[in-house]
Amino acid sequence: MYATSLRSLERLGARRGGGVVVKKSLPPSSEAFRSQRRLKSSRAAPLQIVRDKSRPPKDVAVLGGGLTGLSTAWYLTRTLPSARITIYDSRNRLGGWIETDDVHVRGADGSEGTVRFEHAARMIKPQDQPGGQVPRWDDLVFFDLVSKLKLEDQLMSNQKGEEKLRGYIYYPDHLVGPIPAQFRPFKDPLGTLRIVYSLFTEPVYDGLVPALLHAARTNMAQIQQDLASRRTDMSVGEYMSHMLGSRAQVDKMFSAIIHGITGGDIWQTSMASGPFADRLRPARTRDMPVTARMVCEADYNMMRELARDEATFELASRHLGSSALWFRDGFSTLPNAMVDALKKNPKVTIKTGEPVTSLAYHDQLDKIAVTSSKHNQPVLYDKVVSTIYAKDLAKMAGNLLPSLEQSTAVTIMLVNIWYPIPKLNFPYHGFGYLLPQALAPEANPECVLGVIFDSDREYPVPTPANPHPAARGADSHQGTKLTVMMGGHYWSDLPRSFIPDEADAKRLALAAVQRHLNLPPELAEVAHTQATLCIDCIPQHLIGHASRMAKAHGELEWAFKGRLAVAGQSYTNPGVLSSLRAGRDVAVHIAREHWPHEGEADRRSRVEEQQRQGMVVEQDMDPVGETGLQRFAKVPSYGEVPTVLIPLRYEYKKKLFVSRDGTVLPKHRKDESKEEQVRGQQGQ
Repeated sequence: MYATSLRSLERLGARRGGGVVVKKSLPPSSEAFRSQRRLKSSRAAPLQIVRDKSRPPKDVAVLGGGLTGLSTAWYLTRTLPSARITIYDSRNRLGGWIETDDVHVRGADGSEGTVRFEHAARMIKPQDQPGGQVPRWDDLVFFDLVSKLKLEDQLMSNQKGEEKLRGYIYYPDHLVGPIPAQFRPFKDPLGTLRIVYSLFTEPVYDGLVPALLHAARTNMAQIQQDLASRRTDMSVGEYMSHMLGSRAQVDKMFSAIIHGITGGDIWQTSMASGPFADRLRPARTRDMPVTARMVCEADYNMMRELARDEATFELASRHLGSSALWFRDGFSTLPNAMVDALKKNPKVTIKTGEPVTSLAYHDQLDKIAVTSSKHNQPVLYDKVVSTIYAKDLAKMAGNLLPSLEQSTAVTIMLVNIWYPIPKLNFPYHGFGYLLPQALAPEANPECVLGVIFDSDREYPVPTPANPHPAARGADSHQGTKLTVMMGGHYWSDLPRSFIPDEADAKRLALAAVQRHLNLPPELAEVAHTQATLCIDCIPQHLIGHASRMAKAHGELEWAFKGRLAVAGQSYTNPGVLSSLRAGRDVAVHIAREHWPHEGEADRRSRVEEQQRQGMVVEQDMDPVGETGLQRFAKVPSYGEVPTVLIPLRYEYKKKLFVSRDGTVLPKHRKDESKEEQVRGQQGQ
């Protein structure tokens, strides 16, 4: 065991004149704390050990082995290679909810084979098309991991010239295609006619034209500024209805999008902190050029750090324009690769099937005592990073983190279905479809949130540009593969006993898909199904989330003196990209916090090690701080950046590169530099 046990430290405390006591501080907002402070003020102040911030943590515990926990541990091994890392997870396997299963099936011809079912995330969408949003580069963390873990040959994507993976809305009793993001009336006149016809005939679009005209006349600048600066908050539904002048469009269209992202209620999801927060662009300054964009400084600096790695930048450039990325052998490929790398590191200890039961800050030793289910004796760590559900962390910490105790999450039932007959979803091809809140209970009795067309991603539809597309999955038999998502906020107020079991969930999912896609009832008899209940799997960022996290930042600082940090979906938006980014952010902070105090020899050693690994990191703005929640304690800083200096985004995304020192340059400068190197080598 790497971390020091309390027993040996008790002997140390005895030699200093007293035993070691693990004390639990009270949150500063509590009445008990104020009474305790009044009592202490009348006594002599006890001797306190001053925290030595120049000493990097030697022992780090990571709670949770999902994507965020694995990302944290993996980046710690690179940014702080001297640290000993222990990963705790309550489950008997790492990877969190992400799991890929091989299922034995029988094809339509009677032959046997296997298909792969994904029980959670199955793909990511690159962020190279910001649209009206503030540009982000969380996907660079994904590309960095894929590159460093040598997974490029497993990475699959939709090919150039191929039709994008589109989504549909089910309303009121059939699937409706959305208006394309790129409206090209002259290139596709027939498609344009279909769109115009749908606008005036489909009930889901009823009232959309007046709503869009209202949005064009409505000035949302002040509301956006108030939300971006966190002076106020409101639900996504309230914001959208104010902009569109209609609640109907929110319930019929935008609520379906929230169902697909968080499984939550659009009338409770925070606009300032939820999935649409990136659309709250800061106000442009009066002298800001039209060709410039507002960019979050922390995001831009992270991009410069990651994009200077040539392999990472080239991989991201190669997938510009892809609407989806996934792994041929399933999305478990990514967490499994991180686990394999961590297991090979002698300084990493993995404890699966061992949930942490309590955390306590040790005042005299400035460490955190971690108690787990398998060991009654607490173990001390210099730093603990919690990536588990915030409410579970609050329970471990006693009554010290009341703001995290208010956290909520939704439960999702995932049902995987495979029919032995291909293309049963014809003529609807693409990503899948979502169901809005506007549907009456009798129209959605199964509480379905959405359905994913997995087989369309792996067996693309032929197009003129690609008439004979190759299969992009590992299934031995082609069929129609779907994933049905049920529950979410519809089940939030239900007792656990009212949630359907696996057998009922399979039956309900088959019935829903049969009704939505007009399938023959007898197909249910030949379908292969698998159900997975994901309890509290998607934390919800409800109205006031940023304010609660700002309070939690203070509670963590007071109770754990900067020794406990948090990261993951309870704090930042759900999704693969944000989870990976959260892990990297906190790992980089832990290492970076101590670099200014290094000696010159240590600094040279660190730089040489990072260069050997192909990693260069500089000191810049830190969005997470010691607690992981510093971004909520202050308003993020934005800067004006010319579009010609924003790599991988906008119209110049293919014309820029980032040099080794982090400078953004035109791509022809890179080619000229390579030519000079070649000429120099030839001259020698």
